[in-house]
Amino acid sequence: WYPRDITPPAGTRYPCALTALPRSLPGIPESDRRYVNHVYTLLLRATQAKLVLLAALAGPQDLEAAHARYRERLTELSGRLAKEPVPSGLEAFHADLGAALALQQQFFAAAVPARGSGRSLADIYAIPAGRSASQRLIAAWGRMQARYPSWPPETRDSVYHHLCALDLF
Repeated sequence: WYPRDITPPAGTRYPCALTALPRSLPGIPESDRRYVNHVYTLLLRATQAKLVLLAALAGPQDLEAAHARYRERLTELSGRLAKEPVPSGLEAFHADLGAALALQQQFFAAAVPARGSGRSLADIYAIPAGRSASQRLIAAWGRMQARYPSWPPETRDSVYHHLCALDLF
């Protein structure tokens, strides 16, 4: 599933040094590779949807339309994540990802009307669901590090930066 091209949507950029997942996923056991490939594809797509909505929050775009597109995309991606078979030992990681996506959706559900009513971006980033989503992504990263302690730097860095790019902070 993982795409060859991870270019961010037009007019956006990743907030960190996101690199594509290595094709063979060195350091990831064969039994986990399908899951990691699928889940990180979904995370990349969720990140791209987040970037577009963040750009709308900061600029003059039609915020309601951008939010509607985001909700539709995240509903699809979250549904696919929920259906993905989880290898034994990755259940807590999977739960963290699902919770982080749900919390980001809550964040944007509060952020869009707040921004529409003139609240500053500083006020928007103070919405608690955003910090909670970030904490779940940090927990997910810790779980990945613990699961694959001997993976090579290229795999580790890509996995980390996918979670970093999805984060709001």
